[in-house]
Amino acid sequence: MKKVTLILAGLCLAMWSFGQVVKLGTAAPVKDETVSVFSPGNDIKGGGDVFWSCSFNWGNVETGEWELPTGWDRRDNNDLGNLWTWRSPYDTLGGCCTHQGPSTNFTTPLDGYIVVPSDEYSNRDGQTTATAMDCYITTPPIDCSSKSSVVVKFKQLFRLCCGTNTLKMYVTNDGGVHWAEYDCLFGLSNNRVTDARYQNVEFNISDVAAGLPNVQVKFYQAGNTHYFWMIDDLSLSEAYQNDLVLEDYWLAFNGGFDDRIDHINYWPLSQMGMAAETGGNIGDYLFTGAFLNNGMADQEDARLQMTALKNGVQVWQEVSNPVTIWSLERDTMTSNSVFLATDYGDYQFQYLGISDNIEEYAVNNSMNKSFTVNDTLFHRADFTAEASSNTGGWVGGANAGDMVGVGYDIYKACEVNSMTAQIAGVSTSEAPQFQYVLFKYVSEETPPYVEWIASDVIDATAEMRWTWQTFDMQKDGETEFLEPGFYVACVRMWGTTASDPTNGSNGISIGWDMDNRASGYTYMYQAVGGNWYQSGKVNQIGININENAGPRTADVVFNVDLNAHITNGEFHPGTDNVDVVGFTSVWMGPAAMTDADGDGIYSVTVAGFPIGQNIEYKYRVNSVEEAFPTTGNLHRNYIVRYWNILNNRFNNGVTTGIGNRELTDSFNVYPNPTSGSFTVSFSSVVPVNAGISLLNMQGQVVYYHTVANVTSHTETINEPLAKGVYFLRLNNGNEVTVRKVVVN
Repeated sequence: MKKVTLILAGLCLAMWSFGQVVKLGTAAPVKDETVSVFSPGNDIKGGGDVFWSCSFNWGNVETGEWELPTGWDRRDNNDLGNLWTWRSPYDTLGGCCTHQGPSTNFTTPLDGYIVVPSDEYSNRDGQTTATAMDCYITTPPIDCSSKSSVVVKFKQLFRLCCGTNTLKMYVTNDGGVHWAEYDCLFGLSNNRVTDARYQNVEFNISDVAAGLPNVQVKFYQAGNTHYFWMIDDLSLSEAYQNDLVLEDYWLAFNGGFDDRIDHINYWPLSQMGMAAETGGNIGDYLFTGAFLNNGMADQEDARLQMTALKNGVQVWQEVSNPVTIWSLERDTMTSNSVFLATDYGDYQFQYLGISDNIEEYAVNNSMNKSFTVNDTLFHRADFTAEASSNTGGWVGGANAGDMVGVGYDIYKACEVNSMTAQIAGVSTSEAPQFQYVLFKYVSEETPPYVEWIASDVIDATAEMRWTWQTFDMQKDGETEFLEPGFYVACVRMWGTTASDPTNGSNGISIGWDMDNRASGYTYMYQAVGGNWYQSGKVNQIGININENAGPRTADVVFNVDLNAHITNGEFHPGTDNVDVVGFTSVWMGPAAMTDADGDGIYSVTVAGFPIGQNIEYKYRVNSVEEAFPTTGNLHRNYIVRYWNILNNRFNNGVTTGIGNRELTDSFNVYPNPTSGSFTVSFSSVVPVNAGISLLNMQGQVVYYHTVANVTSHTETINEPLAKGVYFLRLNNGNEVTVRKVVVN
């Protein structure tokens, strides 16, 4: 069922003559009402044998004073002073729309990082401009003459607006006469925070760098006018022989009326399983992975292995047809069959790239995505809002009566009970009000949608900030019964303002799932002009239908890691007590926690939480609450699912003394020397994926095993090993640790 013909044009006053059809809006920078809190990590370097690195420790983090090191070059091609610059981790990027410290993913944020703070450059001395960035920074020459392979690795975080953006890495080996080009944007659109899979970047540059003495790397940004691009932890290392990288992935949900519609986070079981107009069954998933052979050896019989878990238990697995991917080449693999969930539960889809070769760097060839089959809730977004939005981020928006919405296909007749949304920002000075409204698509003529059913009008209060609010719809005995078709779940917003008493303001903003790619199902309505537009912003808005067949309650397992505080002498096992306490009517707590296995991770299972409800909680030591989080919410928040295991670090791992333990300190091998059988153990303060490999003196891998999402692991290796010296290597993606093993 085709909803509305899209007119791919900018939203501006001159184009309102197009009438009430869905068009693409013209983006403006959206003020981010979240506060990103810097949390130092405990890892140090990326995998492989690093022969050159830069952590950007260029200045005084206390005073912010710094100098560009000798050999580095930076330039603004516009000659406006919009340069790459060094920043202290204790600074916060500013401007009209940015409140951002260093990425929590950076390995070495405490000594600084480099950034193009576009938002600051566009807002100097109270003056707002919209000059597109056009600047670069270049390393000194790096000697790669003794290296047979070269991989560039760095960590990045960006958010861009509002033009055609360019983020590139360039490599030269002849002083800048010729440059090889590598894209760092990965196709992400305006206003998108960097997806997790693009924050750790690797480029195999062996074809332009290996064996050459004067290699330089340049980072170039152009086009955007707002937000930032930051980089840290830059290194050059030798490549692995076998390194299969999952660069991208697609979860294609069978939409029934249309083509497959990307990923869904929550969907009712009653709306799945029927025959789809486009073939297959509504709700079945088809999986695709895009892979890069980042190693030096061809990957023979490379396959995509897909696994589906239901509440932590495997229920399906399939391997795609094999292909051979040559070194530095790419290929895409798709599952041969689809997966259709047939029961309520929390499902996890695990992507894994495999081949006949033994993978040496097993942390970049896999990823997981979640999907919940429930009885009542339609919800495209996840429950984590990276920012918030209303129509104020669009030309002609920010007026009373504007709406933001998310589209949903109803396949089977049902009764709507309520709608839910995350109310993010509330401007109490504007006397804000809002209303949930469900619109139904009727035709491609104007207007394309008609108002079908609505909630009462609600007064927004400061206490609603960053909370989920669910309100019943006004039933009349007819409109609550929805026939199959396409509906848009909207939040209508009103506010008053002295500066514009005629049009008013929005008054509130709605949580925005910025890493969701289902942008074709997101809408906004502007009251001034009466037009619908496509926004590309997946807001946190869902529909609840009248079904009650699924489980109503579930257990929640709380795990809190206190190793950093134990190491720092701030927590004393056996003497101090830790518990978790709730702060809402759903659960008030407390619940005492114990560490039965002595690994520094304290646990407790609390039964009977209502599924779909938000719980607020904190951990306490000797009845003193942790200081985390320090942002908008006073407490940790979690939406209860069917399967719930919460792995947290006390205070998010931040201590006042010694930092978190490194992998090196926890990696043990015993007995050593050995007659052939020995045990390997390690722990981590955060869940990690890790590869364990045993190499002989010739560098051949004689044993390999991977583990996923673990904070501690122990295994026994019992292989028919000849006498001699071996090297046991543990790689968690952030650090490589090697132990010598002697076999007698």
